[in-house]
Amino acid sequence: MKICHISSYSGQWDFDAVVVGSGPSGSVVANTLASKGKNVLVLEYGPLVSPGTLHSEHQKKFPKAFSHLNENNCDPWTACCVGGGMEFYDAITFRYRESDLKPSKYISSDMDMDWPISLTQLNPHYDWIEKKLNVSGTGSNPEFYKSSRAYLISEAMKNCDLRAKQMPLAIKSGQDGCNYCSACDERSCPTGAKASVISRSILNDKGLSGSITVLYGIFAENIEENIEGLIDSVNCIIPFSGRKISITTQKIILCCNAIQSAALLLRSKSSFSPDGIGNKNDLVGRGLMFKISGYSVGYFEKNVILDTPYFGPHATIFNDDFYVNSSIPSGLGGLIYEANFSTAADNIGKIRLHYIAGEESWSKNRIMLDSKFDGFGIPYIKFLYENSKMDMKRIEFLADISEKILLKAGAVRIEREPFTHAKGSSHLHGTLRAGVDPKKSVVDSGGKVHGYKNLYVMDGGVMNFSGNSNPTHTIMANARRMAFDLVDKEVSI
Repeated sequence: MKICHISSYSGQWDFDAVVVGSGPSGSVVANTLASKGKNVLVLEYGPLVSPGTLHSEHQKKFPKAFSHLNENNCDPWTACCVGGGMEFYDAITFRYRESDLKPSKYISSDMDMDWPISLTQLNPHYDWIEKKLNVSGTGSNPEFYKSSRAYLISEAMKNCDLRAKQMPLAIKSGQDGCNYCSACDERSCPTGAKASVISRSILNDKGLSGSITVLYGIFAENIEENIEGLIDSVNCIIPFSGRKISITTQKIILCCNAIQSAALLLRSKSSFSPDGIGNKNDLVGRGLMFKISGYSVGYFEKNVILDTPYFGPHATIFNDDFYVNSSIPSGLGGLIYEANFSTAADNIGKIRLHYIAGEESWSKNRIMLDSKFDGFGIPYIKFLYENSKMDMKRIEFLADISEKILLKAGAVRIEREPFTHAKGSSHLHGTLRAGVDPKKSVVDSGGKVHGYKNLYVMDGGVMNFSGNSNPTHTIMANARRMAFDLVDKEVSI
């Protein structure tokens, strides 16, 4: 394995595949292909992250996107760095359920929301990831400890006739595990206790028959199509120097998140693809999903547990009584869980709850290229996004339940944080949905772009419904499934 800035790379350029994006999906794809003897190049825009870095500080230097109001205040990234969003995530590691893959039974859309695969196809890849990431409560891994606050929340849930469950966390516990050095949400782990693609060696090719080379500090501007349906190369910018290079490739696999992968295809115009590669049916960028989510904060008078700063994981318990429940509008709900603030002292005297659910996937919700350009001549990204009336009823229901829990816990005052998910979040889905019919989807079930021989998407963009829980585990499992599918089809040809 080699990880270095593009300006210092002097090696060969003969790779079997180029993966754009080094986050959870790109790293898993690279690992899978390398395990099958392939030599893989991974391109990453962002740098290596220093231990203990806060996500908000790290992302300040990367461009924002425009809203439908033409305000440049939307976030088109999960995280720009080697390892992607897993460097900063909260390590919550749920498997999706049948309702996440077949949501059309409950909610509506003008797009196909049902995934073209089953849970049976994902399960062996979930198994591999849980073992690789040391996910608590799976295999031989013990449950992670409940936080002191979680005991208060658990009792309050019980008093509301709700069940508290321990969170599946990709964080090592015990003697060599988490040492509770900080409130770790949105912060890169300084000890390696929290799983990332680096700390769990997913980007490491040691023992694999192929190789992985990661070059960072390079931005993929567009994809070259000189023969219809065949990709020749990817054209890139090196922001450090302003230099441009073209990298020839046999296969290109986009794993740079649901927004950036769609934007890359929209920027890739040719005589064969005047509206962008894969966009013959005007589907690239459509069906954008962030998840509907929000937070409520309970304020408490003197409490021995809450009167000190909180150090530890973002969440250690959750409730899923309303994941699928006839009492919630539509019958499809989501999760409620403990959600501590990123800075330890901000938690003094407070309990914060998060509620989250997948939204209806409408074609009017989309990303597009703006008419304005950045300093490198790259068009800015623009969001067109609003939630349906049913989505708002569902999230209001979960918010009301959360606030009843806080009252039972003894909160003397409750504040609901404004909903901000419409401006982007760490949960990015849709825009390049998967399916059999090219008129209704951008890629097939294996991630191959319809009409192309060597172009694939294997990130959250292929998700037809965003799901009711945190997506990292499923994005990784699905990427691994698609990468194996790619290799298996090569063998059979």
